[in-house]
Amino acid sequence: MASPQAQSAVLDFVAASVNDNAIAESDVRKAMALSPMRPEEGEAPQAYRKRILDALIDESLQYDDAVRFGTSPPDAADVEEAMRKLRARLAAQGKDPNAEFAAARMSPEEVRTSVERQLVVQRYLTDRIRPIAAAEDHSKEEYENYFVPERRAAHQPVPPFEEVAELMRQRSQQRVFDEEADKWAKELREKAKIVIYKVPAGPPSGRTPVPIKNKV
Repeated sequence: MASPQAQSAVLDFVAASVNDNAIAESDVRKAMALSPMRPEEGEAPQAYRKRILDALIDESLQYDDAVRFGTSPPDAADVEEAMRKLRARLAAQGKDPNAEFAAARMSPEEVRTSVERQLVVQRYLTDRIRPIAAAEDHSKEEYENYFVPERRAAHQPVPPFEEVAELMRQRSQQRVFDEEADKWAKELREKAKIVIYKVPAGPPSGRTPVPIKNKV
């Protein structure tokens, strides 16, 4: 049986580069251990891996943009709370968090750094987009275009707008937030130099990864 070091050497290679910064396959495996994204029913392993890699590319671009605009690092208490939620989520999935981190070969410091990066992006998103989402009231459109059709499709009674006005305000703000966040991510990708490499068929030693496309 191969040693852990030998297995690592076989499995690790450059999965992608983002503005000339490498994302290793080991980074993808670590993200699989931490991400709330799970394989969908019937999803092939390579399709799941691609979704994780896409998320890593987005996070890399968003984190760099957040740092460039001077987003402050998260408070220690926020990091601890995020770590607690991460452990609770893994435990709810029937997993031992420490075992998952060890299997992904992540030290406690690496787990914490990953969580901190995600919090920086979340803070930047909140500072950048939340005011846009709160600037206009689209609650009536949310009610008419989404809520009412949803209730009717589910054969549920439709309460009058006045009874759900606050819920519609919250839903409409979240919808605008999500749309603006997606728009920002798309703009970052369009401006970035992104290369995704083929997965080597064997050990990466002596291989040169081959780019399969310039944009993701």
